Amino acid sequence: MSVIFTNGEERDVPAYMLEYLIREKKIVAFLRSDGWVQIGKDPIRKAQLPLIRPGDRWSDFMFKRDGH
Repeated sequence: MSVIFTNGEERDVPAYMLEYLIREKKIVAFLRSDGWVQIGKDPIRKAQLPLIRPGDRWSDFMFKRDGH
């Protein structure tokens, strides 16, 4: 995946590093299939983990719509 670091250098990095690089503010942009995404300007989809509480079963979670 192509990214642009804060120093202006463009490089390819493994896709799994993207979230880390964004979180640590090490890149200013990355390339998606539909074009460049500028960090802080363009919307970025964030990974969201489901809220599962102790004692919950995965099958129970699948039928909950609001996470309660």
